[in-house]
Amino acid sequence: MLLNEIAEKVGMTKRAIKFYEEKHLISVKKDANGYRNYTDEDFETLKRISVYRKLGIGINDIQYILRTDDKSILIKIYQKKLEEQETRDAEIKALKLFIEDNDAVKADEFLDYQTINRAIESLIPGEWSNYFIDHFSPFLNIRMKTEEQRQALKNLMEYCDETTIRVPRIMKLGVRLAGGIKNETRSADEMISYYRDMSKETYEALKEGVLKGAKLKSGILKYHPSYVAQRRMQKEFQNKGYNDIFIPNLKVLSPLYAEYKDAMDQVNDCICRELGIYYDSNYNVVFKKF
Repeated sequence: MLLNEIAEKVGMTKRAIKFYEEKHLISVKKDANGYRNYTDEDFETLKRISVYRKLGIGINDIQYILRTDDKSILIKIYQKKLEEQETRDAEIKALKLFIEDNDAVKADEFLDYQTINRAIESLIPGEWSNYFIDHFSPFLNIRMKTEEQRQALKNLMEYCDETTIRVPRIMKLGVRLAGGIKNETRSADEMISYYRDMSKETYEALKEGVLKGAKLKSGILKYHPSYVAQRRMQKEFQNKGYNDIFIPNLKVLSPLYAEYKDAMDQVNDCICRELGIYYDSNYNVVFKKF
């Protein structure tokens, strides 16, 4: 089959099929004239990829499944769907009782927020809610299952009640000029995989970018008003317990975020160690002297 034929048969765009080829999810042979020649096996693989994508599985995990035929990821998704169904059934039952007896106290005991995102929108409205959505939303689209998570949310509520976010005007202006904070389009699994499964080429490119940024921040941009304001805000956050209270509780609240943060910190620590850079107590970039 040619590209047009396989695209129509499998229900994908030609662009999508080429993308999956680039990501080495399928390997297609070319005929004597240089045209891609898709086989029935390629059709079956593309159909499997379509199913995996509809289930929200990231590219790296799909590569792993196709390579190993390991079904543990699929089993995990299946178990999650069962839990969601059980929760939905319980909510329907509680709603029915609420309609019948109008007892809000009883209904509140049976009902819970569908996701942590929903809980934060309701319980921590305003600037902190926006902060959660802008920075952590992919990791909060899950339900609370444990008492530890509920306690962590309570701790975060108390922290946000007592702490005010003060974003310097120059940083707000910079965000507006850049068109606002861009919404994260990747799933939590994809964001985790980026750091956890990082290739050597991606790592080296990231390290090069960190080095360039560090040289700028410790050189000609060190006293630029936007970077001065950024350092002051980081220092203020630290003084208010952001790294000692907020982040640890967020990691308990969302195991997905904990996995992401640990993977990201591991990569960043390696890069900083190899480049010999660190932040001082005032968040200035410093190069170690060897």
